[in-house]
Amino acid sequence: MKKVLLYILPVLAGVALLPIPLLRDLHFESAMLAGTIGCFWAGFLAVSSSSDRDIFSSLNILSRLYLASIPLFIYAWISGCLTFDGIAFWILIPIPSVFLGTSIGRFIRKMNLPFPRLLLTFTLLFCAAGVLLIEFFMLPQVYFYNHVWGVWPGPIYDEAVKVSGSFLIFRFGTLLWISLLWVIPDWKRTVSSKIISGAILIFLAFFYLNLPETGITSPTHSIQKKLGGHIQTEHFEIYFDKDFYTQDEIRYWATRHEFHFQQIIDQLDIDWPKGRNIHSYLYAHAWQKKEITGAKFTSYVPIWLEQDQLHIAKQQLEGVLKHEMVHVISKQFGNRLFNGSWSIGLIEGLAEGIAKDASPRSTLHQIVAADESLPNAEDMRSALSLTGFYGSAGSISYTTAGSFVEYLLDQHPVEDLKQAYRTANIEDTYSSSFEDLINGWHNTLLATELDSVDQQISEFIFAQRSLFQKECPHAISKELRLWDDYNYLMASEDTLNAYLLLDDLHALNSENAFIKAEWIRSKLSLGEPESVIQIHHDRDSLLNINVLYADALYLSKGFDAASEYLSRFRTDISSAAARNFRFTLELREDSTQWNYLLDQRYSSKLVSTDEFPKMNIPNQLLTLNRALDDKKFTLTVAYLRLLPREAIISEWFDILEKAIHQTAYLGEYAMANDLIETLMSLDLRTRYKERLTEQSEWLSFLQNRNYIDT
Repeated sequence: MKKVLLYILPVLAGVALLPIPLLRDLHFESAMLAGTIGCFWAGFLAVSSSSDRDIFSSLNILSRLYLASIPLFIYAWISGCLTFDGIAFWILIPIPSVFLGTSIGRFIRKMNLPFPRLLLTFTLLFCAAGVLLIEFFMLPQVYFYNHVWGVWPGPIYDEAVKVSGSFLIFRFGTLLWISLLWVIPDWKRTVSSKIISGAILIFLAFFYLNLPETGITSPTHSIQKKLGGHIQTEHFEIYFDKDFYTQDEIRYWATRHEFHFQQIIDQLDIDWPKGRNIHSYLYAHAWQKKEITGAKFTSYVPIWLEQDQLHIAKQQLEGVLKHEMVHVISKQFGNRLFNGSWSIGLIEGLAEGIAKDASPRSTLHQIVAADESLPNAEDMRSALSLTGFYGSAGSISYTTAGSFVEYLLDQHPVEDLKQAYRTANIEDTYSSSFEDLINGWHNTLLATELDSVDQQISEFIFAQRSLFQKECPHAISKELRLWDDYNYLMASEDTLNAYLLLDDLHALNSENAFIKAEWIRSKLSLGEPESVIQIHHDRDSLLNINVLYADALYLSKGFDAASEYLSRFRTDISSAAARNFRFTLELREDSTQWNYLLDQRYSSKLVSTDEFPKMNIPNQLLTLNRALDDKKFTLTVAYLRLLPREAIISEWFDILEKAIHQTAYLGEYAMANDLIETLMSLDLRTRYKERLTEQSEWLSFLQNRNYIDT
């Protein structure tokens, strides 16, 4: 019976993990737990053993760990969550960890060291926690390798976790330590032990001297070297990938850094220390940032480090720079341990409440107010805590906390929030109880004007699920992997191979509307409309696909064929609720306008200033947008001078905001101000007014401050 229990209990332990999010998945989280338990278990068995059956004991422990993995394996298999990387982590983490624990325990036993169990405990705790803390407070990276528990791959928002080459090299380093600890007790007895020990020490020296080169660690000097570019401003040292940023681009982003810096210190009433510079690391794309720092689509600020710094990929800069800079600047009033708040909700809520970038069309208050029920005091206590914040999807937690902090900033002195941020004790800081603060916030939300757009955005955000709520948190389909590869190639500016990969992706799932639309656009951009016509069967159920097909018909067979086809969908297009169909028919009202549209959309052809007035207003705005995206700034200014102001409506806000932003930066202050005044005269959404205020501040900043790099 006892022997039977030895096999049944591990399986039951595995069953006990099934209700626990992430740990029930046969992936790195459960492998980390198994590796940690196995390492300590093996160490204590080895240090207490009276025989030399250490290898047998290690294998016995591994057998128990893998018995515990059986329920996880079955669950992953049945639910479709089983992945190659998950299995690989279960091989690469527990096995070396168990033998490491055995080798340390055996070494202590063989060397007859005093207080063996206590020494083993401190040794393993130092390896598991001490080394992590040293790296955490010294390195800017957010991934960590560890000889005891294996690997922490980076932020939990980056769901696809793969076994990397650097982790394989690191595990080879673990094997070197195991081998060294195994042979050292016999070092004096045989010449072969001395030779082997010497060889292992040489390998270990080479291993540790090349940690940055192998990607095991990413110290700041290594990141700076890999990026290669550098520019200095009054408050920033900006390091950027010199192959992916032009000098004009980096000067622009340097100016944006200084602009947001001034906005935030003014709003938070901070006297910034003279001579204290922030280091900003700007990566070519998310994939490069993942390789170097461990964070892919997650931009981050290591607030726990003494040196202020930002880490952002190029494609995310416009959307997150201000948000991340709040984290850097709020270090000035953070706690003493890691320069932040003990409340993760206040950390992210402050950044979101100032940046206000949850949605381009709805405010934070509108998004929260449009939800079916408002969070009560207990809900908000949970949302501001670590477990509650990460228990919900990031979009929900960020938006809710951001709305609450925005209310606190608007209704109470900023010093109160800074004090609450430092201590994470809201009730002791504010003169009102937490319940009263929540009630005041509710009153603000209930008084917020809402419409159907706010409702749709709110429903979308609050329908998101967190990583802990997903059935398969790390299982990524082949289709999604190819889509990720496609986006990587596009971000790397390798459009040729990107389009070839898109062909494979479309062949894999030609019914996926998102992929199909992207594939059609690529073919039209390549001048291959016939490819689109060949695969189109009858009438597609989706309007956007049919509109794209009409474009293909125009490019292949001319206006008459395309117009006849598009006429079938006129009623559907006219009654469509989606705002992107608002001007579909007007853009294609005749052959001249349709030709203008296709030239700029698929051939990047921009008309002359003589031709521009011949366009209808929708085509003029889209052509202006194309000029802005392609950085044709001389044409941009010329187009804006010809654009009739009386034809401007709020539906074109995004493009006109972009025009204000760029003309202000170009020094066309009068034009930027004219556009601001034109938009202010319209009946704008509340969120549009917020964005327009931001552009007014940008214009004022540029007019009153000359940016000079040194």
